Amino acid sequence: MIFSLNEQHFKNIVKTVKLVIVSSDESILTELERIQFDFENKDISVKCLKNLEEFDMGDRKFKLLKGSRLKVPFWLAIFLEEDEYVELEETNEVDFPSLHKLAIKEGENISLQQLNAYFYIAMRKTYQEFKDKKKSIPYRQIEAMDMKLREIMTMRLSKIIKIAEKGKNITTKTRNFTPEERWLYEFVSEAIEKWKNIVKASDENII
Repeated sequence: MIFSLNEQHFKNIVKTVKLVIVSSDESILTELERIQFDFENKDISVKCLKNLEEFDMGDRKFKLLKGSRLKVPFWLAIFLEEDEYVELEETNEVDFPSLHKLAIKEGENISLQQLNAYFYIAMRKTYQEFKDKKKSIPYRQIEAMDMKLREIMTMRLSKIIKIAEKGKNITTKTRNFTPEERWLYEFVSEAIEKWKNIVKASDENII
């Protein structure tokens, strides 16, 4: 494994966590919910499994023809998928084997690896379906998935912090961020930059 959490990485994580804690938990939750709301309104490609007469969704109309493909808002695609009207084409099934492969790939590379943009949303969906008993998943498997997800998040968090320490500049290193991670990167970058300015400022210049 090329990537490892050394002592400095761990200290960086602790420092960032403290910075995040200083901010209001409610404001962070609100911001993440906004990100998810905006993202779930984006169109996603689906394959139609059944016919469905034309229906209105606000200022848009949709009609499903079995075998055809079209783009619909992600939140609508989820509802249609539950009733087996469509199959999502831009998201992958999240299970332990897929998480295990992601963890290995993330650990073997120093740079941040590409994730499906819907990765965290798909994880939340899987957990919610398990909680609502809509999906039959052995409890031990859910536990194993949770541990592997935490491993992936910890490795990615450390890499994001390392990128953020270099300043808030959009570079090729940020292209593999998910929407949630990009928000974290911008938040941490601003906090680190503010901390640097305060540390190097004279007492009378500190606001």
